[in-house]
Amino acid sequence: MTRRHVPLILVLVLALGAGPVLAGGREAALSPSQNAYLTAEQRRIEDYYVTRVARIAGVGEQQVRAALPDEKRITATVARLLEVLEKHLGHPLSQAQRAEILAVDADRRQALARVRAGASQR
Repeated sequence: MTRRHVPLILVLVLALGAGPVLAGGREAALSPSQNAYLTAEQRRIEDYYVTRVARIAGVGEQQVRAALPDEKRITATVARLLEVLEKHLGHPLSQAQRAEILAVDADRRQALARVRAGASQR
């Protein structure tokens, strides 16, 4: 894991929640192994997301990572990503590319939700 991944992982854990919610509204604490599993799976999902977006847009993975919004920004990740990629490319993405990237983003969000839900059962 590079230093660049650490803020992304922290944002994901904080923004998306680290575990299931108990009946009283509190989140269940994850064990160290469950937390390690969650972190590794989130990293794997994000890496796959970056690879797919790079392939669709025809840019390098580093350019996609650089286009992802800073963790301190309150913004829709995919909207910001599309904006920066188009600026970098110098032309708008095609409707097909935009649709594919939106679908990939929906897949990413669903995968992250599944991982969070299943982390406490690992």
